[in-house]
Amino acid sequence: MKKVVYPIFAVIVFIIMQAMAGVALVAVGALRNIDKAKAIAASGDSDAMMRELASPDMLALAIVVSGILTIIVIALLKMIDWKQVLNVKTINWSWGAVSIVAAFAGIFALDIAEEMLDLPNLMEDTFTDMSNSVMGALGIGLLGPIIEEFIFREGIEGYMLRNGVNKWVAIVGSALAFGIIHLNPAQVPFAAAMGIILGVIYYKTGNIVITSILHILNNSIAVWQMYTLGDAAKDFSLVESIGGTTSAIILMIVGTVVCVTMLISFWKKYQQKM
Repeated sequence: MKKVVYPIFAVIVFIIMQAMAGVALVAVGALRNIDKAKAIAASGDSDAMMRELASPDMLALAIVVSGILTIIVIALLKMIDWKQVLNVKTINWSWGAVSIVAAFAGIFALDIAEEMLDLPNLMEDTFTDMSNSVMGALGIGLLGPIIEEFIFREGIEGYMLRNGVNKWVAIVGSALAFGIIHLNPAQVPFAAAMGIILGVIYYKTGNIVITSILHILNNSIAVWQMYTLGDAAKDFSLVESIGGTTSAIILMIVGTVVCVTMLISFWKKYQQKM
């Protein structure tokens, strides 16, 4: 029973920790600027409440702290294999490189699909603000990805695998949890899809070394784009930059095929170094 209950509990803990951190941030911000807090509260704009009362640095700190607290909880539940979680020596880097190329081909296809679906992005302003601060950039681009790999790949997927859960249940289950915790319509389905790619890589490598590298690179590229473009990042169109809708659809299909084909080869031929 624990092999299913503990992963669900880990997701709940993570969500609660993030919510508590958000409430604490708003409370501190409100105490610092009571007049502004009253005006925003009267407008009923919860997004403005977070954006105006919580600084990007404080928000990044809250994200990191809530993640670390969650890791402590799942570590106490013995959901992390500390001997293997960051064991670089077992990585077969030749096939690891194949998985990295496959992942980026898939992420490229997902980025196109995300833009074309145009789901509401509730965190766009917040992420843009955070990308312009050192702590915010570190939180999104470096610390956040590592924390999430510890929780979702090692803590949830790894725990289920080590306790006899079917590999695809573990991979897809952790990916769905990874998507859900983003709580942002523009991110949820694509984070879940990315979670499947990372989950496959984790299953074969047995640790979060390559998945962390991929996660860091993916987030850091987004941070760099938001930092360099500023407010113009909101109007940037990947579809237009690659030649319009027809070209985008073709490239999305190509990216998907490349990703799936290379991941299948990786799945069949990857062997851990002993």
